[in-house]
Amino acid sequence: MRRWHREGRLRPDQYFLCSWRCRGEPAGEMIVLTGCDDVIVIYKSLGLGASKAEPILQQVPITWTGLHFGGQRPWFICRGCGRRAAVLYTTGGLFECRNCHGLVYASQQESPRHRSLSQAQKVRLRLGGSPDIFDEFPEKPRRMHWRSYDRLRARAERSEAACVGSIERWLSRTEERRRAKVR
Repeated sequence: MRRWHREGRLRPDQYFLCSWRCRGEPAGEMIVLTGCDDVIVIYKSLGLGASKAEPILQQVPITWTGLHFGGQRPWFICRGCGRRAAVLYTTGGLFECRNCHGLVYASQQESPRHRSLSQAQKVRLRLGGSPDIFDEFPEKPRRMHWRSYDRLRARAERSEAACVGSIERWLSRTEERRRAKVR
């Protein structure tokens, strides 16, 4: 939705072609017809034996919300739950929001140890350093406020401590199990 709005594609009475990929392979293509308060999507999935799949036609309502400094922001209205969404997803059927399809973010699937590690690596990369938590912590980038740098460093240190603590607990449990088997 955001990209279409930036590109000026949401003006009424237009049409355009759109396609998407999954893991580098073409996954689907669609024709989008725009109206005043909706878009009509005609799409065909290209993945997993979809060569015989019939095109699906779906009307998706659009709503607009005002912004604080003027202008408006477009939103899709999910047909499944009626919520506003900037992105709609399909799993082979109709386009709906991530809530209706039961989709979650990748970080929600990570264990606490891996989530802590990911957070620490993200801060290190943002500061221009290596993602390796055992490397020296990156220096403050030019033009960054010290307060921002200190806040990011503290966040990375908390995440690294949580990750290392989790690994230590896992190692001690593993060692206890090993000792119990030896007896």
